[in-house]
Amino acid sequence: MTDLDALAERMLPPAATLVVAVHDHDIPTAHATLANLGVLELRALAVTLAALVPDDHTLTELLAWTRGQGPISDRQAAVHRAQLEQTLAEHDAARRRAQRRRAA
Repeated sequence: MTDLDALAERMLPPAATLVVAVHDHDIPTAHATLANLGVLELRALAVTLAALVPDDHTLTELLAWTRGQGPISDRQAAVHRAQLEQTLAEHDAARRRAQRRRAA
């Protein structure tokens, strides 16, 4: 794993936090997530976030959630969080499996 790969890997938790904060219209959490990152980390976060965006949807589809009035419902926020947590857990499991294979 290169240093850039490791940096991108470190950006997954802040990326997930930022996605949830943006979808929940949680400005304080979004600000806190970004405030302590340096320029290199912010760039890595931007690339990580871009990698998380599905490329088989139109911009209209991707931004459809913004057409609602105000923050999303608590239920929708919980669904978003659960999906992100599941994705991160799957990613972490795949990374651990790859590390075990390399060590064997």
